[in-house]
Amino acid sequence: MDFPYIPQPRQQLAHASTADEIFYGGAAGGGKSAWLGWDAIDFCAKIPELNAFMFRRTFAQLRMNHIMQLKRDIPDELAIWNESAKEFRFYNGSILIFRHCEHEGDLDDMQGAEIHWGGIDEAAQFTPNMLGYIRSRIRLGRAEERILRLAENDPSFLHYIEKLPRLCLGSNPGGEAHHYLKANYIDPAPAETVFEDRFISELTGKEIIKTKIFIPAKMTDNRFLDAGYEIQFSDLPKWQQAQLVSGDWNIVPGSFFDCYNSNLHVVAPFAIPTWWQRFRSLDWGYATPFSVGWWAVADDTKVTAKDGVEYQFEPGTIIRYREWYGAKKDRKNSGYLNQGLRMEPEKVAEQIRMMETGETIAYGVADPSLWRGRDGGKSNAERFAEKRIYWQPAANDRQAGSTQMYARMNTNTLFVFDTCTEFQRLVPAVVTDEKKPEEYKKVGEDHLPDEVRYACMSRPSIRRAPELPKQGYVLPTMDDLNNLTRSQEQNWL
Repeated sequence: MDFPYIPQPRQQLAHASTADEIFYGGAAGGGKSAWLGWDAIDFCAKIPELNAFMFRRTFAQLRMNHIMQLKRDIPDELAIWNESAKEFRFYNGSILIFRHCEHEGDLDDMQGAEIHWGGIDEAAQFTPNMLGYIRSRIRLGRAEERILRLAENDPSFLHYIEKLPRLCLGSNPGGEAHHYLKANYIDPAPAETVFEDRFISELTGKEIIKTKIFIPAKMTDNRFLDAGYEIQFSDLPKWQQAQLVSGDWNIVPGSFFDCYNSNLHVVAPFAIPTWWQRFRSLDWGYATPFSVGWWAVADDTKVTAKDGVEYQFEPGTIIRYREWYGAKKDRKNSGYLNQGLRMEPEKVAEQIRMMETGETIAYGVADPSLWRGRDGGKSNAERFAEKRIYWQPAANDRQAGSTQMYARMNTNTLFVFDTCTEFQRLVPAVVTDEKKPEEYKKVGEDHLPDEVRYACMSRPSIRRAPELPKQGYVLPTMDDLNNLTRSQEQNWL
């Protein structure tokens, strides 16, 4: 059969890869969607009774970017489209199923699914939890034995068997999973290099090894683009041009805190002067993560970090010197899921008290929801108080808090110790709310940014260093005082 698809060099590299997970990501117009569709067709046509799934965030996107085109391109002799099931049924029993995940609950339909080939288009638009769940469904299961028997009779099947099960992801930079994709596929190894991702299975305790590869997509890779395609991006902001034209994953697209600079706002730990006021902030979560931050309020005292760097902050600057992000670790213990630890307030309070040993905490501010009682019972604030951890309701105006937090970063009056890694991961990823550009968007892991917002709105006060006696001044002894003449006594007074 003749097909209207000729893979270009990077598409061919992605098709040929034997990695378990292939991330083909970067610029708009780089050929990612075409690669996904035709990689699925290739496997479905060659391997009988294969289960292939194609995902996008909405079904309208699936129809526009895949289904309409593939219905024109796939010959009826190869596969027939079934509208009610939203799938292509191939002559050899394989199926290519189209599913969307607009909401977290849409994943319930995938429970127990056996995905031999999985494709996720515009993966960055999904939540990290969605991507993790789909990844957990990629397996051969009962099909492995059947496919191996096929290879015994026809060695040409070996070319495909070594690539299964297979997860293919395509995406532009940006979206809720931008940092998840960057951390899992881009940062661990150079581009176009297969690397191993090792982790321990929570179910069996055995080590699992997944091979991965990142293949960068650039607009210039696609020789079929119109000559003026790139021009349409010229009126976009510079960061968005870098994202869509160059495929730059180091740009934080749509970031609300575009004034944040890790080279400036992240400092090496130092001994905090004893007189600096300390306080803490909390965004509570049980089924969702909680976040606790500890802050010190600087005066103009110079401090020296362990690495010898000297800092002198603007008086009133707040420095985040400790944090506790109460979220469930992913199965590799390399990052967090957007799921809480389900710790009772009493347990969290006991841990906080232990972490604050030897410190004087002036006050704590927390999400006002902490004071809600359940069915007339104790509120979580009361349960904290019973363990001698006290809070006061935080100012919870999202717009005012977003503005205050931005202003502190923009005027360099908010810093964090480099040990506060979750601040560095989550705050740069906060995006602007398109409908309310004065505030950041309430989406994804916004628990820690909310907690920082409460701290910024708490009006922390400056405590100055206690005054010392003037240099050279010696306190008089009792003999000196007893021997004072009247004139000396008057001068003394």
